[in-house]
Amino acid sequence: MKNLIIKTLFFLGLVPVLSSGQTSQKVWYDGNSRAMFYRDALSGNLKNIDTTSTRSEGEGYTAIDLGMHFTPNDEIEIFSEIRIKNDFGYMWGSGAYVDLRRLSVKGVLNDRISFNLGDMYLKQTAFTLNNFGQELSKYEPSVFQAYRDLIEYENFYLDNYWRMQGLQSNFSYTFYNTIKSVEADFFASRVRGVEWLGEPELLMLGGTSLIKLENSLSLAINHVNSFEVQSSSLDTATYYNPVTNVQLKYAKKINSLSYRFSLDVGGSVRGWEKSSGTTIIETSGNFIKVKIKAVGKNLKSSLSFSYVDPDFRSAGAQSRRVNYISAPSSYAYYTNNTILRPVSLMDITTDPNIYNHRLSTSLMQYNTLYSAVSPYGEATPNRVGTSALFNYKNNDESILASADLAFFQEIIGQGTEEKRSLLSSGLSIAAHIDKMTPLKNKTVFEASIGSEGVSRGGSELESISFNSLLFSAGLSYELFKNLKLIWGVKSFSGKGNEVGAQRDEYDQVVGYELLDFDSKEDILLLGLQYNFTNDIYFSLQTNQIEIDDKTNDISKLSLSRIYFMFNMNL
Repeated sequence: MKNLIIKTLFFLGLVPVLSSGQTSQKVWYDGNSRAMFYRDALSGNLKNIDTTSTRSEGEGYTAIDLGMHFTPNDEIEIFSEIRIKNDFGYMWGSGAYVDLRRLSVKGVLNDRISFNLGDMYLKQTAFTLNNFGQELSKYEPSVFQAYRDLIEYENFYLDNYWRMQGLQSNFSYTFYNTIKSVEADFFASRVRGVEWLGEPELLMLGGTSLIKLENSLSLAINHVNSFEVQSSSLDTATYYNPVTNVQLKYAKKINSLSYRFSLDVGGSVRGWEKSSGTTIIETSGNFIKVKIKAVGKNLKSSLSFSYVDPDFRSAGAQSRRVNYISAPSSYAYYTNNTILRPVSLMDITTDPNIYNHRLSTSLMQYNTLYSAVSPYGEATPNRVGTSALFNYKNNDESILASADLAFFQEIIGQGTEEKRSLLSSGLSIAAHIDKMTPLKNKTVFEASIGSEGVSRGGSELESISFNSLLFSAGLSYELFKNLKLIWGVKSFSGKGNEVGAQRDEYDQVVGYELLDFDSKEDILLLGLQYNFTNDIYFSLQTNQIEIDDKTNDISKLSLSRIYFMFNMNL
């Protein structure tokens, strides 16, 4: 390992030397450097009854991700990112490793056609290819930035893009008649490689064709097809899932307001086919979404209607971020029975290791407690309803406010003719108090509340009544220039009953599970944060974490945490 690190550092130092002898070549660097440490101390009743878990545990490391951009000419760029990481508690490189984190080659052909080979970020629409945000994260206060930055960076979450590997190419042509421009984007990605006597190779092919007209009208066709290669495995059946989305957009300005209209229609086919050509099972489903958006100086609002068929399936749009079958980093196994601790609000907020960064060919498991209304984002199947969103800011942006409301109903009942009614709402406000008062020190207060509700009539076994509430708040006060005192809280509660679906290997419902919830979780944060720049900061904080599931005496956890993070974007 020591020799590997020495060779790597030698290589990193050699590249600029070699490139300096060729004036036509350029090398430039970017990346990220981080130092992180946390320590958890067990407290509460569990400390007294759990004799197998350690009283405290933690980890820490230093890491640098060095990105090198090598441009031999104006048309080609070679990019590589190397990670050097060392866990705390080791010397002379004994606990260190060197890893190639990203590698890609970009170029332009004839100043018209661009390509990217290797690691790439891809996104289309909410129904074809889209990495939607995780549950319990909407309107999160900025005082949780250190945790959020770590999660997004480690899992390659860039907005709503999926990080994939393969080949991407796009081109555009400009016209001077009715058609303003024509753009096209195509990609081929290897989602999963061949596994020894296991799952077959999984590929995804897709593309987007966009036509822009002079009257602010545009038409786009998005298509993705994820499929397994039969010849790459001994499996008797392979998966296929083509999805198509036709999108029409129109924009018009009336007085001081800009209006944007969009229409999405499309459908999917999903099935499994034997090597003989016989189809084991195949389903198809459609969707439609109509949305109108109004944008003014101080107010943005939108209203939408959507219908997603119960059998609509899209691996690129329905794959989730949180993986509920993963083991949390902190006290993964607890109690004297050494059981796996379920993923909680604490883990969703703080732990990058429970997150998924690969597309799934089936509907991933989720926890109804945290995400009952739209567990698979806008592409959640078996939903019809409306949603509205409002964003407001005053002239000096001292007040920022948002509100959202969504009401859906099931298209078909699950295990019964009765249908669920689902309601979600949210409200947030951020106030820059120093702009509104004589207070000179920068002071920002943030607060939000989000709720979900599910109901269903019928008999005692059929009826459902479930409600959840998440309250979040944060306060940052600048003690002196760039040093802030930060305080934050997240408080979640969920109570009621629900019915969970059990699925077979072909994602078909084969049974149902009665679920009861009565849970309360809290995260308290108090600390200091110093911002050298927007991209360089350190955060030192203490957290108090409480998890109390009243339906299960063992599902209780109380932790005290000390957390330190230094982050620098190069």
